[in-house]
Order: sequence, then structure tokens, then C-alpha cells
Amino acid sequence: MARDVVDADFIVIGKATAPVEPTAEVPTPRLDGPFLPRALLWLSKAAALVEARLQRLPDRHFANLVAASFVVVFLAVVLHVMRMSEHPEIAARPLDLVHVNLTPQDRNGMRVLLVNAIVENRSRARLAVPQLRADLLVDGQVVASTYIAPPAGELEGGQSRGLSARLQHPGGKTPELRLSFDDTGV
Repeated sequence: MARDVVDADFIVIGKATAPVEPTAEVPTPRLDGPFLPRALLWLSKAAALVEARLQRLPDRHFANLVAASFVVVFLAVVLHVMRMSEHPEIAARPLDLVHVNLTPQDRNGMRVLLVNAIVENRSRARLAVPQLRADLLVDGQVVASTYIAPPAGELEGGQSRGLSARLQHPGGKTPELRLSFDDTGV
């Protein structure tokens, strides 16, 4: 004798007889109405057209398009970051004095000091070059101070200019030279 196995009992529920209260309907703005300007309407139609064309692409072509878009955006970001970012030290001090040299000489019976240096613009921007201040030090004490005119009024990014100036020897032993820009922002 075979028994019937019942997995589930289904009960049919009839329609609810309780009255349903009406809800207030919020009108949605239409895209072709006065809510949006014509340019936005045109843009939405163009986006719909592009979407329709993208949906017709085969899967392989769509995947290639997405990958190419990713590569283009990634390269654009990398190039932007490389072009715009500078090393923090360069951003803090874009102008630099390098190869500073002080040489004692005799000129027409007078002792003078020949100052040689190179002013470098380490940034990518065009910068004004301020006056240079030359302090002569003996045993850590300033014995003479003077200003030296810059080799150029402005330097293009990455450009450098050499300067040379003669200073009167203060006497005694050969002093040390401290050469700096007069402008505190440099």
C-alpha cells in the first residue's frame, strides 16, 4: 500500500474587503517641461542615445571600451599630478644659491674679496629674483654687510644665472661669507 506524501498545504486567501485609504500623489516633474532648460534636455537626449548605442555593443567591445576609458583617466590623473606637484622643499624655497665661493684678491694695491655664486630657480614657475645680502663673518661675528644686485630681474623655471661681485676686504684674516636672499619669502 502506497501512502501519499504531502509536502505542503496551500490555503487560498481571498481579496481583502477592508477599504484602502487614498494616498496623496506627488506630481513628478516632466523632462520636457519648463523645469529644465533646453541644454539639459538636449544633454539628457544625447545621454540616452549614447546609452542605447552602448547597449548594442558586443560584450567584448564594451569591455575593451571600459578598459580604454580607465587607462585614459588613469594617465590623465598621473600626468596632472606629475605636472602640478613639486617637492615640498622646492615649493618652500624655489630660489637657491649654489656654488658660493669667496676668493681674496689684490686689485691696484687694495685687498678685495671676489664673490662668485649661481642663483637657481628650482621651480617650474617664472620668479622674480630679490637682492642678495652678503654678510662677512669673522669668528661668528658679522664684521661687514652689503647688498649685491641679482644677476637677472626674473628667472624662468629651471633656469640659473651666475653672479660675481667684489667686496672690500674688512682687514685681518679672511672672513667667512654668508650669502642669502634679502626677501624672507625666498
